[in-house]
Amino acid sequence: MTINYTQFNPVQRRIVLAALMIGLLVAGTSTLYAQTGVQSGTAPVNGTQLYYEMAGEGHPLILIHGGAVDSRAWDDQFSEFAKHYRVVRYDLRGTGRSGDRDKPFDNAADLYALLQYLKITQAYLMGISRGGGFAYDFTLEHPDMAKALILVSSNLSAGVPAYSAMFEATTEAGKQSGAAAAAAVWGNDPHQGPRREEARPKVLKIMEDNLPRFRYFGGYNPPPRGQSLSTGIPRSERLGEIKVPTLVIAGAYDNEVARGNYKRWADGIAGAKMIIFSESGHLVPIDEPEAFNRTVLEFLGNLNK
Repeated sequence: MTINYTQFNPVQRRIVLAALMIGLLVAGTSTLYAQTGVQSGTAPVNGTQLYYEMAGEGHPLILIHGGAVDSRAWDDQFSEFAKHYRVVRYDLRGTGRSGDRDKPFDNAADLYALLQYLKITQAYLMGISRGGGFAYDFTLEHPDMAKALILVSSNLSAGVPAYSAMFEATTEAGKQSGAAAAAAVWGNDPHQGPRREEARPKVLKIMEDNLPRFRYFGGYNPPPRGQSLSTGIPRSERLGEIKVPTLVIAGAYDNEVARGNYKRWADGIAGAKMIIFSESGHLVPIDEPEAFNRTVLEFLGNLNK
């Protein structure tokens, strides 16, 4: 198409030029998404907005991140798994680009609503740390939708005293000195922080971005109490209700009490398999990404054999 600018006055020329620039920008964005194959958006879920990314084809695989971070914690897995599955990662309420935790809510209910929004009826579920707890809850509440469960460094409802002390120290550092100081406490913890040094700067940055909302400092306040969608029964007492293929993953350098919890889950869930990664702490997907990815793909691949 040829445009004769002489037919326009100066104001009209600027309008036409602006329209052309916007068109080029939109076309460039569309090309980028076409090239990467990543679909992203925000889903209206239970009175909030959840940011999500989706890529690949095949059986859905949902990645649920842990505390103090957001969906970027799966950067080493997202594209790799999308070569084999329809992968969804999202920011839990109160993290990343999702809405705040400003009222009572239930993460398993949020996940259910997100899958409804994405028109996903069945999926493999993988969660790390507290994200594993939400995947576990979802599996209990919607056993017809969960086709496999992967629990990575997930303590479910069992406490770990060393972690509780570290959480409190993180909050205090945040209140006194800000998000970067809080991230340094959590991210340099010998169990919960990354052991792979090249990953540490990125992990610390993600934690700095998320800790003010997660640990409620810097002007953020916890939601009011008194409402819950949970049954009140501890997760650890419902292991026998899990009937789907389950993989329990742990790091050899995680806290000893936590590792004991993981073994209990593997022993208590019928047919569950447990794998311990020798060079990892709590953040196995970040500490040993290549070995972790191979293990998960092998486990999921064997489900259809």
